[in-house]
Amino acid sequence: MKLNLLVDGALHPVVLTEEGVTLGRGDQATIRIQANAVSRVHARIFLKDGVPFVQDLKSLNGTLLNGVPLTEPVALHQGDAVLLGEALVKWVPEGGATEAPPAGPNPAQAPRGSASRISLEERAFDASGSILVPHASLNEMLAQASGQHPAADAATLFQRLAGMAGTLLRAAGLSELLESVMGLVTAQIPCQRGFILLKDPTGELVPELVWEEQPGSQANPISRTIARTAMTDRVAILTTDARMDPRFSAGESIKIHGITSALCAPLIVEDQALGVIYLETSLSKGGFKREDEHLLSAMANFAAVGIQREREAKFRQRLERYHSPAVVDQILKSSQSKEAPALQAQRCEISVLFADISGFTRISEGMEPLTLAGILNRTFEALTDQIFARGGTLDKYIGDAIMAFFGAPNPDADHARHAVEAAVAMQEVLRILNAERPAGYPELRMRIGINSGEAFAGDIGCEKRMDYTVMGSTVNLASRLESGVAKPGQIVVGPRTAELLDPARLRPMEAFALKNIEQPVRPFEVLWEPDAPTAVHGRE
Repeated sequence: MKLNLLVDGALHPVVLTEEGVTLGRGDQATIRIQANAVSRVHARIFLKDGVPFVQDLKSLNGTLLNGVPLTEPVALHQGDAVLLGEALVKWVPEGGATEAPPAGPNPAQAPRGSASRISLEERAFDASGSILVPHASLNEMLAQASGQHPAADAATLFQRLAGMAGTLLRAAGLSELLESVMGLVTAQIPCQRGFILLKDPTGELVPELVWEEQPGSQANPISRTIARTAMTDRVAILTTDARMDPRFSAGESIKIHGITSALCAPLIVEDQALGVIYLETSLSKGGFKREDEHLLSAMANFAAVGIQREREAKFRQRLERYHSPAVVDQILKSSQSKEAPALQAQRCEISVLFADISGFTRISEGMEPLTLAGILNRTFEALTDQIFARGGTLDKYIGDAIMAFFGAPNPDADHARHAVEAAVAMQEVLRILNAERPAGYPELRMRIGINSGEAFAGDIGCEKRMDYTVMGSTVNLASRLESGVAKPGQIVVGPRTAELLDPARLRPMEAFALKNIEQPVRPFEVLWEPDAPTAVHGRE
């Protein structure tokens, strides 16, 4: 079957088969579309029982047929509008190549993330000549749309928001979500520039994504006053800068294209203000309308939910590197889903555990890399489970060693007992692994050192890489107890840890002079039996 596809304003005659043609921006697509909002292989048009069908191929920004998101293949008819992100595709009759492309953003200039940062300036706006609309929840907006607008208009709004919800749910990561948000916003609301500004930990608004209809054509600062007012007062703002433009007071003649209209809506989810979506356009383009304000506010509600979801997912992913699922849930609950407050630097009372597989370097010599990795992965997984089971935090793996601590980020009055219980369980698990090891696998033995005291805990690193870790003399002594005192199969604790435990389960050792420790230390050995249950009782 022959048909003409008008794709992004260009005509593509195709012979359609059951296999069909694919559309996307990647090399593997049959028809390529140069637009960032289009996935590499975005959609497929194919023949079924002699009828053309269109199918979304799990694209990032979704496929809409006449404004309705596609969840399964749907029959395509002449004149139907298929929207791939922002790229329009139509099945047109012969001669349809001369059809004018639809109004709206040029797909070749689709929204994209930008590494550049627009500047913000303190620029007053005339509130008396502006429209300020208090923020309303999405449910309130939908109720208003149903009660105050014609049924057709309300249905169109619902369709737009349903399509947006589907698109944002498919976004992989915050940057892709922001690009999707801006793509959807600028497809519905004509503008010349768009910005998504998010609040940083200090409360300042920082541009995270910049979109321009004509990239590089403008470099004017935007109003920090408008953006901050929209976020802090929780209002959508529609305004122009004409009255406040200094060129008016100077009495100079100005051109209409030099006056801009701004539209700004807050990103609010539950009781949190995350930032704003800020749009600008020239009055020569018609400026913004009240309908644009209503639509942007509704879309900002959806965007805020998506942004918060991505932040929580990223925060959870970071936490799961160090904590058990139960502890992660507790941290997220206590922090009320805010931006990582539980990981801020603080001083706290903790117990630090170092465990090292004795002689593993010698054992690993001549061993195949995959075999070596398999032994370590199997061992570390079993040992780490014992740490997590007692509320511990995994700091890091250091070659064939493990560093963990108890008592942070969540305070734990029994951190010493939990650390020692974990150490005993680790020794027992290692004994079981040795008994069940495959033929040819070496027997492993482990030294463990534990020390308790005050330490510094928090995120350490740079913007690109942060790790939650602990530092201080308490940590150093724990490391020295493992490397300089403990023997294979032993668990050795420092004096402060011993004070917090039942002395009946401890054996005093002779004093040791340890590297980089000023005073000799008198440690204690934990008395554990290979076949005894895992329990070291703290003092009542």
